[in-house]
Amino acid sequence: MFATLLHSMARTSARFFFILSGEHSTLPLAELKAILQAYSIDYRIVGSFYKLIEVEADHAKLELIAGRGGYVDEMGEEVLHTEDNISSIKEGVESADLEQFLSSEDTFSVRVLRFGGVSKDLSRVHLESYLGGLLAEKTGAKVDLRSPKKPFRGILAGSLFHLGLITHQRPKGSIHRRRPRKRAVFHPSTMPPKLARCLVNLSEVRDGETFLDPFCGVGGIAIEASLLGCEVVGVDALSRMVRSARRNLAHFGLKSYGLLRGDARNLPLRSADAIATDPPYGTGASTLKSTTKDILASFLPQAKVILSPGGKVVFASPLGTGAVDLAESHGFKVFDRHELYVHRSLTREILVLGEN
Repeated sequence: MFATLLHSMARTSARFFFILSGEHSTLPLAELKAILQAYSIDYRIVGSFYKLIEVEADHAKLELIAGRGGYVDEMGEEVLHTEDNISSIKEGVESADLEQFLSSEDTFSVRVLRFGGVSKDLSRVHLESYLGGLLAEKTGAKVDLRSPKKPFRGILAGSLFHLGLITHQRPKGSIHRRRPRKRAVFHPSTMPPKLARCLVNLSEVRDGETFLDPFCGVGGIAIEASLLGCEVVGVDALSRMVRSARRNLAHFGLKSYGLLRGDARNLPLRSADAIATDPPYGTGASTLKSTTKDILASFLPQAKVILSPGGKVVFASPLGTGAVDLAESHGFKVFDRHELYVHRSLTREILVLGEN
């Protein structure tokens, strides 16, 4: 069933599609919404099926957020959507206003995705060829499958077919290059880049704003916040972690002077626009022999003092820590909560907190 979600919206100028990662059931969409909200983009989610999200919003404003999402694989402007059969698709293409998307001077390609095992009577390869012929015939543009000027995306989702012009794709290899083992210093507990980027975005921080990770470790979250253009402050109780974080940020050509040794119970700054962090778990050296619950109980009052009005705190903790009760007892409101299975002995609970 094609689900429809609504969000208040002042006006609509175009319809866009987002293809999200399927790695988690709730985090990708939550991250996308947080990015849209951070940049005060009026939007309406008009369709959702598996990894496909359709959004009505202002074109120029959406260009600002392209590439920010850890779990956003692709974004584009929708040309048409219609029933998932050849006759409807043909009629849709023939009646679509293609001039704003494709001219006779352009080269183009069409690649089709299928979500959820739907429309099995339609061959993706045949549909790509068929659409290429229709678009070429109507516009005079030429097909180029290797380096097209205009790449089009066809999507079979639910009982509908969608056709759109891709405006942003995650650069190939960009995530792989930032994997923990590709960094100057590796630590087994550091978050993978997609999840770290997601936590930063859930905090609704914007480029140029002050972002704090009070348990920065070897810098996984700090790297992602820096890449998004934030003024990053990273704190860790262990000098060797701070040194490692500096090396890792320098490895990617990022500023590292905001990283310093310090205590999250007595943070060395007066204010931060947003906070996202992954506190150490257990009772080992990295936790200074404190439990995660004790660490959070000491850190949350500090976060409340330094957080700018309207700011968000995002953190992960092992399920069962009692993080929701802790947050609420320190005057925070829990805006969002997600569970993330890591392995048999660890499920993370990710909370988004704000002013009560």
